Amino acid sequence: MNATDSTGTPSPRVLISRGLVFDGGGAAGVVRDIAIADGVVINVSAQQLNPGSFDEVIDAAGKWVMPGFLETHSHYDAEIVTAPGLPESVRHGVTTVVTGNCSLSMVTVDADDSADLFARVEAIPHSGIKAILQESKTWTTPREYRRWLQQQPLGPNVAAMLGHSDLRVGVLGLEAATNKHFQPSDSQIAAMERILDDALDEGFLGLSTMTTRRDKLAGDRAWAQPLPSTFARWREYRRLHKRLRRRAASCRALQTPRHR
Repeated sequence: MNATDSTGTPSPRVLISRGLVFDGGGAAGVVRDIAIADGVVINVSAQQLNPGSFDEVIDAAGKWVMPGFLETHSHYDAEIVTAPGLPESVRHGVTTVVTGNCSLSMVTVDADDSADLFARVEAIPHSGIKAILQESKTWTTPREYRRWLQQQPLGPNVAAMLGHSDLRVGVLGLEAATNKHFQPSDSQIAAMERILDDALDEGFLGLSTMTTRRDKLAGDRAWAQPLPSTFARWREYRRLHKRLRRRAASCRALQTPRHR
């Protein structure tokens, strides 16, 4: 899921001139001109390119130029709602962030559940994030989330995992998803599989899970309970993992074997 120009207007041709380029391969930096068209690097030239051929010229002499950093583990799910530009990452050279980690996303659950999942784990004031999400959260499916995300003025590209705690609460409800005596039926696990398939169809990277009980829920309904993903049995995990394997998708798991 990428930051795009919602108007469809072609991006300007940009020249980054005479920067010291590090390509990420470990070699020493070299002075190069970099030509960009429609957001894509089309030429990295040792020779100085004609600035008159470009809409914008950036003088990078004396500066380092390198590929953007990938922030592969972030918890920006809530911040994207309030500050989609994510300037604190962009100013450090981050061009892609991955959300939905540690079983936490806010794709299928409602605003109240989202606040309970995120507030204590991320040290966000519960009442504040709940009010914001009650006003702003309009999606409860992977497709709706992607469509919403594509309308935001994103700073970096955003790639998303579907959080297993989100998925469990979306299908089972918060009370059942945090009840150690409750186990989902075959039809309920099948519903999780369908939502996971929908998410993968929409471009999600995969599923994130959690088995450590250190992180706790906020809110009055399940205060201080571990995250819902930790209540799943291996039967549930296996079925979801098989889905990921069949689709060649990612499983990002934070494991604590002694708790299983």
